[in-house]
Amino acid sequence: MLRPFAILVLAVPLAACGSHATPDAAASAAAPAPAATNALAGTPLAGYGHDLNKAKNVQNIVNEQARKQAATIDAATGSSS
Repeated sequence: MLRPFAILVLAVPLAACGSHATPDAAASAAAPAPAATNALAGTPLAGYGHDLNKAKNVQNIVNEQARKQAATIDAATGSSS
């Protein structure tokens, strides 16, 4: 009784992993960044370079928002840092 239950417990997580797309299909679906901005263009890691550029763009937006918020707080409190 315990052996079939153990096999079932181990087989279910493995079966759940089978429905995901393969890494090759996922990498070909994402368009890589242009060679001018993607240091990894022309390599198997070009998709990673595209994702890295997207992350840098998001970080730039967050930094700009933080700068504006700090300026607003400084103006409201009359302090400067």
